[in-house]
Amino acid sequence: MKAVRINEFGGLDVLRWEEAPDPVPRPHQVLIRVDSAGVNFADIMRRSGNYPGPDLPSSLGLEAAGTVVEVGAEVSGIEVGQRVMVMGPGGQAEYVAVNGNFVFPYPETMDPVQAGGMPVVFLTSYHLLKTRGHMRPGDTVLVQAGASGVGTVAIQLAKAWGAKVITTASTQEKLDLARSLGADVTINYTTDDFEEAVQSETAGRGVELVLECVGGPVLEKSVRCIASYGRLISYGNASGASASLPASDITSDNRTVIGFSMGRSPVGSLDHKAAMAELLPMIAGGKVKLIVDQVLPMSEVAKAHSHLAGRGTKGKVILTP
Repeated sequence: MKAVRINEFGGLDVLRWEEAPDPVPRPHQVLIRVDSAGVNFADIMRRSGNYPGPDLPSSLGLEAAGTVVEVGAEVSGIEVGQRVMVMGPGGQAEYVAVNGNFVFPYPETMDPVQAGGMPVVFLTSYHLLKTRGHMRPGDTVLVQAGASGVGTVAIQLAKAWGAKVITTASTQEKLDLARSLGADVTINYTTDDFEEAVQSETAGRGVELVLECVGGPVLEKSVRCIASYGRLISYGNASGASASLPASDITSDNRTVIGFSMGRSPVGSLDHKAAMAELLPMIAGGKVKLIVDQVLPMSEVAKAHSHLAGRGTKGKVILTP
């Protein structure tokens, strides 16, 4: 089979669409023939050597969708021929073997190309808002990077679950997208001070929950946007910048700052099956949707990385074999 591979860490030139060993599923795994696979910022970090993964050479990708062709002896509830979305390493390939705990059958009415870009952003958004964020109806939520893959889903879910949503983005086009998804307040962080705007919008009270993935000064300012006894969840550091967080910014208002990584969460700490059981009817019913920025062949993976790294994306970039 062919797969998106890296044999060394580096720039776009290390990406290869090349022959790779056929995966052989272990007893706890499911083998699928891939229809599509999402591209995430973690793929860019992995390519450059700043994200954990298997020894090189290795295939890229953290999610995919396709048709089940083999089921391991220890896996139950999954059948050959089912269309499924999966979360696990090596999804940007013609075939991938994935732990059965991360395999989610989806309705036939769903688009098999879009399905490959759903697991990471939908599960991340769910756990940020519910599992770790403990969002309640009536809360005000600040979603940084509202036009990103996670941002576009988090806006929709927060609104569906009864929150007021404030979000940030860098262009009017991205802000218009966020508003079309239900954002109540949009802030262009390149022209306006989002901290001042949030304080003005909340009459100085701040927000109950912040979802933050940029890091650096954005994280510093986001902490000061948290209401008394509110929470911030940091789930990325896209800027690569360091942040300085004075203790007084956290302790004075009893604020909570939480770190989140799905890949590094202990086994069993996140109930992905229950989350997907709640999310899939919402997706099938049109209450929340995946925003697709581009669909490219896997052989053009370098274009996907360049586009995502250039911060021009609105939603997800998806690859097909």
